[in-house]
This record gives sequence, C-alpha cells and structure tokens, in this order.
Amino acid sequence: MTGVASPAEKAPCSKKKSERKCVSKEEYKQLSSIMGVMNNLRKQGTLCDVTLVVQGKHFPAHRVVLAAASHFFSLMFTTRMMESMSPEVELRNAEPEIIALLIEFIYTARISVNSSNVQSLLDAANQYQIEPVKKMCVEFLKGQIDATNCLGISALAECMDCPELKAAVEDFIQLHFTEVYKLDEFLQLDVTQLTYILHQDKLTVRAEAQIYDAAVRWLKYDVCNRQQYIVEVLGCVRFPLVSKTFLSKTVQAEPLIQDNPQCLKMVISGMRYHLLSLEDREDLGESSRPRRKKHDYRIALFGGSQPQSCRYFNPKESSWTDIRCPFEKRRDATAVFWDNVVYILGGSQLFPIKRMDCYNVLKDSWYSKLGPPTPRDSLAACAAQGKIYTSGGSEVGSSALDLFECYDTRTESWQVKPSMLMARCSHGSVEANGLIYVCGGTVGNNVSGRVLNNCEVYDPSTQQWRELCGMREARKNHGLVVVNNRIYAVGGQGAIGGLDSVEYYDIAINEWRTTAAMPWRGVTVKCAAVGDVIYVLAGFQGVGRLGNVLEYHSDTDRWVTCNKVRAFPVTSCLICVVDTCGVNEDEDMDLIDSQSHSGSAAMSPPATSSSS
Repeated sequence: MTGVASPAEKAPCSKKKSERKCVSKEEYKQLSSIMGVMNNLRKQGTLCDVTLVVQGKHFPAHRVVLAAASHFFSLMFTTRMMESMSPEVELRNAEPEIIALLIEFIYTARISVNSSNVQSLLDAANQYQIEPVKKMCVEFLKGQIDATNCLGISALAECMDCPELKAAVEDFIQLHFTEVYKLDEFLQLDVTQLTYILHQDKLTVRAEAQIYDAAVRWLKYDVCNRQQYIVEVLGCVRFPLVSKTFLSKTVQAEPLIQDNPQCLKMVISGMRYHLLSLEDREDLGESSRPRRKKHDYRIALFGGSQPQSCRYFNPKESSWTDIRCPFEKRRDATAVFWDNVVYILGGSQLFPIKRMDCYNVLKDSWYSKLGPPTPRDSLAACAAQGKIYTSGGSEVGSSALDLFECYDTRTESWQVKPSMLMARCSHGSVEANGLIYVCGGTVGNNVSGRVLNNCEVYDPSTQQWRELCGMREARKNHGLVVVNNRIYAVGGQGAIGGLDSVEYYDIAINEWRTTAAMPWRGVTVKCAAVGDVIYVLAGFQGVGRLGNVLEYHSDTDRWVTCNKVRAFPVTSCLICVVDTCGVNEDEDMDLIDSQSHSGSAAMSPPATSSSS
C-alpha cells in the first residue's frame, strides 16, 4: 500500500485550511467593528479620558488608543510625565486641522494626503511618531518630484529625517541635472549643498561643459559673496573631460578664471590631458572619471536597396525624421553602431561590395573605410568593446560561409578570427555580457538551403566557440535583440513560410522559451530594442509589407499595434539603435557659453537699499 492519502483522508486538512481563512476574516471584521465603535464613542465624548488641546480647539480621545498608535503618546501616557494623569494635554506648535486628520486616521486607518497638507502632515507624523502616515506622505512626495521642486523636497527630507525620500530626490537630481541647474532654486543652494551635487559620478550630462556651466552660473549669481568659493566650486569640474575647443574658447576667456592662478592651473591640466595619446593618458582619479552619460536613443533605418530612404524612429514620440543618406544601394547588408558611428558592412549589387560606409551620428557626416577581408552579403554583425564582429554570409548566391572576422575601431584594422562551428547566412548576431551570440540562419544556398535553429556563442577572451541550446523553431531573416539578459528571436522565415512566433533565450539557464506571438507574420523582420520594448519597424510578408509599427512590451509579454504610426516602407532596410545625445553638441556648448556670459545682472539676486 502506498503512502498517498485517499480523498477521504485529505478532507480534514482541507477543512482546517478553510476554517483558518474564515477565522482570519472574522478577526479583521471584529477589529474593524471594535474600532468603529470606539470612533463613535470618541465623537460622542463617551469614555474619553484625555482631551488634546490645539490652539484653543479640543479633541476628546482615549489614551489607550493614542498610545497604541503613537510611540510619542505611549511614552507620554505610560511614564510619570505630568500629562499621564492630566485630563487635558496641550499640543504646542501644531495645527488643529492636521491633528484632526491624525486622530481620524488612528481610529479609522483612513486619511487624505494631498499637495496642500502633505508637508504639515509629514511634520506632525514625524513629531508624534505615527509611522504609517509618515510613509504615506513620503510616497506622495516621491510621486510629486520634478525639476522645479526637487531641491526643496530634498531639504524637507533632510529636515524630517526621511532617508528614502532623500534618496529618491537624489536619484532624480542626478538623472535630470541638466534641467535642475538652470532653475532659480539651484542658485539658492549653499556652497556645501552645491559641491555635494557637483561631485556626483552619477550626474547625467551630455558633456562635462554642463557641469562647468552650472558652477559658473552659481558663482555669478552672487559673485561678490561667492568669489571666495571659486576654487572649491570649480574644483568639482573635471576639466580633462571638457573638450579642447570649449577649454580654449570659453573657459580660458572667463574673467573669474583669468584672475585666479589656482583655477588657471586646473584648466591647463585639462589641456595637457588632451595633448596626450589615449595610451599615455594616466588615470587622474576623480578628475578624469566619466560622469553618467545622458542617452537619447533612436532607431536608425537605412534604405538598403533604396538608399535615399533613411530615417530615425524616435521611440519616445513614435515619430520619424529623415537622415541625410548619400551612399549607394546595397542588397543584404548589415549595420552596427559603436561610439557615435554607424558602420554599414557587406551587401552586394552585382558583386559583393568591399567598402564599409560610415555615418557619424553627431557630426551628420559620411565617409568610407575598407570593409571585411572577405566581401559578402547576408552576413550578420554586432559590436563589443570597440570591436565589430562579422559572421557568416555568402558570396552572391553561393553557399553559406563559416567566416568570422573582427574590425578594431581604434586601430581601423581587420583580423580573421576562428571560424564558427557551422556555416550560416541570413542569421542574427548580438552581443550580451561581452560574448557574441549567433542564432539561426540557413546553411547551404540562401534560397533553397536548410533553415537552422542552431545557436552558438563566441568568447573574445578565449577566442573559442561553444554550441548552445537550439531555438524551438528554425528561422532565418528574423529579428534578434537583447532585453534584460534575454535574447529574443522575432518572426522570420521557417521551413514552410513566414513566422509570427517569438521566443527568448534565457542566458542564465541555456534555454529557449516561447512568448506571445506577433500580431503579424513575416518572412523578414527588422526590429530593435530600446529599454524593455522591442519595436518591429519593417518587414516583408511574402506578398506585402508590414503596415504599422509593432511594439512588444517584455515586462507584460504583450504586443501592441501602433495604428497611427506607419512602418518603414523599405523591407530590405538595415537597422540599428543609435545614441543621438550630443548631436549638434558644438551648438549646445555655444548656447551655454552665451547664457553663462550674457551679463551677470540677469542672474544676480535683487539689490538691496542701503537703509535695509
């Protein structure tokens, strides 16, 4: 006889569990009922043994209830303090309306926190040690933080001893520093508060010149009283990170710096740093440590067979803008972004194209470099640590190749690396955690060859390939993107046609899992990921192309069709995510320069009369 209990034997356990739940609900109802009765007694003044007096207004209550809800009242009523026996207790420096709200909360667990009362409630909850109300006020204020009030909320958090609120404000200031420092509230900081902020590594800026601009703005707001702090304040600026142009044209021309030998020394140190080669630049500690970079991601699409069609897709606004694009058409090429430059590799017209076209996103300029050692189309590429890795492909209709090559963007040289374990073309390639993953594609001829579900990974440190768990579905011309340590394979062409299926590879456990299917089926899919969202921006169905942009939200496993946003019209396009933060940076810096030096009168505090 086995040890498995029969249904009859299991019944008592189920009954007990049900009874426990029932008792729990009854306890809640009973406690609520008791507190409701006590609140009615309070309102009637029945059995109340203490009256709180606030600015002449009287609030009857029960000592035991106040003591249970507040450590402040517990100490007052359970020790030998005079108030423990007094029928009336006066609460000084309190507001009657706020005390009424707190008493109502103690008896009912209900309170309304809004922008009009939150500061007074937080003050009172802090003073009388009513932690749940304090927590609700903190949560409310966290939701109200913006550039115009963050510094004020920071001061309030420090005054009220709210470390959680203080941390939330600091995170906001670091992320939105370029907005915060241009507001009047920033100019009112004292020197200790200012230098604390300017020293932060996590300040998110486009360029270190913005830290310099913030420092000079603060100094010039009250230059007579603040000039004594110039070395301390400008010492927060990491001059080696400021561009040579800005140092020479703007910083050296600043009168505050010209008159101060110590500040001039900082600027000269920054200039010397720029004169050294990348290899010779020594680590100068904090002064050369980069800040957190501000990002402005766009998805770039290049026309491929229709080179005049090149656009940016803005994920925040779901909008398109044109890119100036002079290169000639390429069929079955690929695009990779690294360090402000898009590299367009491979592809063919009648013959494989040997040239690599390069687009500098910040300068909006095009130029050409030598392409991969073996020119080919239908290849895949990805970037890692300043290197671009190209894999597979075919030479205009020939069989798939197992080639793997590397372009070093610093030395502008190509190297042939160990071949892949399997020849493939029309596959996908991504970088994750420093490793290069290739998935799917086709082996043999690109038209009639066998479609693969095979996946492998390359480790640049050991220069070795390793086979991985295969995809659930064989696919080629699919999208392949990385989101939160998962590699997503989106659509593509399977053994018998277009796919709407989507699956992801969990890197930690070497396993593929299925997710929600696309609301569209495509034999080619052009997609990219920004944050937690995958955007399908172009694709071909076999008899038609994708009509509208699709979004996959990985956090909810849900697809959304953007009915108001048309997809990219060229299905053979090249796609990659680029960071456009810093575009027209020279113009931004000129603007900063003009604002900083347009006369300190506009930033100065109001003048006071001699009589005051």
